[in-house]
Amino acid sequence: MLIRISINSFIRCTEHYGYITNQLTRHDRTYDSVGADMLRELSRESKDVEDIVSHLLTIYKDVDYDTLKADFMEFAESLARYKFIVMGETKEKLDAADLTFSYAMENPKTLATDYYQETETPVSENTQDFFLEEVQGRPLISNIQFELSSRCNERCIHCYIPNDKKNHGFDMPTAKVKSLLDELADMGGLHVTFSGGEAFMHRDLMELVRYAREKDLMVTILSNLIALKDEDIQELHDLNISLIQTSLYSMDAGIHDMITTVKGSFEKTKAAIEKLVAADVPVQISCPIMKANRHGYDKVLDYARSLKIKAQTDYIMMAQADLDTANLANRISIEETEELLRDIIEHDWQYKDETLKQRPISEEIKFDLERYKQQPVCGVGYDNCCITANGDVYPCAGWQDMVLGNVYKQSLREIWENSAKIKELRKITQASFPQCLECEARDYCARCLVRNYNESGGDMMKVNEHFCKVAFLNKRLVEEYRSKGLL
Repeated sequence: MLIRISINSFIRCTEHYGYITNQLTRHDRTYDSVGADMLRELSRESKDVEDIVSHLLTIYKDVDYDTLKADFMEFAESLARYKFIVMGETKEKLDAADLTFSYAMENPKTLATDYYQETETPVSENTQDFFLEEVQGRPLISNIQFELSSRCNERCIHCYIPNDKKNHGFDMPTAKVKSLLDELADMGGLHVTFSGGEAFMHRDLMELVRYAREKDLMVTILSNLIALKDEDIQELHDLNISLIQTSLYSMDAGIHDMITTVKGSFEKTKAAIEKLVAADVPVQISCPIMKANRHGYDKVLDYARSLKIKAQTDYIMMAQADLDTANLANRISIEETEELLRDIIEHDWQYKDETLKQRPISEEIKFDLERYKQQPVCGVGYDNCCITANGDVYPCAGWQDMVLGNVYKQSLREIWENSAKIKELRKITQASFPQCLECEARDYCARCLVRNYNESGGDMMKVNEHFCKVAFLNKRLVEEYRSKGLL
């Protein structure tokens, strides 16, 4: 019996745990050190089960061959059942069993709506909580967002990146990006996101995507797509990237172009989306909602659904990274947010489905207050960061007033392990916000340090009043619709 990792699966192991994720199904699993030993035996090259078990016997010398083989086969068959690996008698059967992304699938790639592990036996610990607690003592970098170019070919009215940065933009040298990808891979990294500015304005983007895939990294691209070249589309498919996410603000070209301030951008973005879909490249549409498009977002969702693309909306705008709040003039008011949410609840099937599946925080943790207090607010500083074209390292893409270090002066590892600012960020837990610990709207809150920071003139601990109002609004509406049997 031969066995190998699916082309869509990625494995990372430490001495404490093993982790496997599949970019097609969007499921993942964590294992203890024994499971990690078994995961380490799997590779992208096919291996014979007998050889794997024989090698495991050198690790577990007190276990007999038949018992160890039975344990490994149970482990492997479960992974195969959920598409993490493929098994078969020949390499040809392995190839036939492996899945490649296609819009012809009944349910093409979607983002998971929760982080509970899909197994035959329910696992009470979800992977998100596991990592948030695991990395507190041992921060392990997993994801990096590269703003490859600070240049952009649009000037969106709501953008958190100041226009001055785009007007005087430049690209990070290709050789430097590659060296950082080397560092990320050596540190056990898993996922890289290429963005900007505009990612496709970097002349060597495709070369960098190829290099990241050679390093066995998952690749996501954030782009407005108006600079996408037709000759790059097939290669994006062949490289088996995880996702391209693009913004489409309205199906009315005038409204979309008004938001981007670039005439003709709607037609270019829409045409590029459809070319990517035709080539079976996974695309996701983001439709941030603001005053200009709050009455047309539903047509974007309908369009996405017609193409079998996942679309998501976001109605909580973030202030600019230079702490200027002028862009928030485009943010919808609480009254407009209520009108919008009622419309979403009644007409957006994805929102309804996800709301029904949602497990409130208080249910997930059985309101173990002491455990909750110790958890990080998010993964910032624990498993991800952002690097911009000038080499500055930020906690996340929007937090560009908080410089952790610079990769032209220090190694990525040195910044990750020794930055004074990142160490301070890692001290922040749920207990740092005592007013939020037993808040009635806690289950509906998406508290965000960078949103606090950018909107308060640089105080990450100042909880933004607008976000609180949105949380209580969400709570009130969900409870109302559930009481009516509409959710």
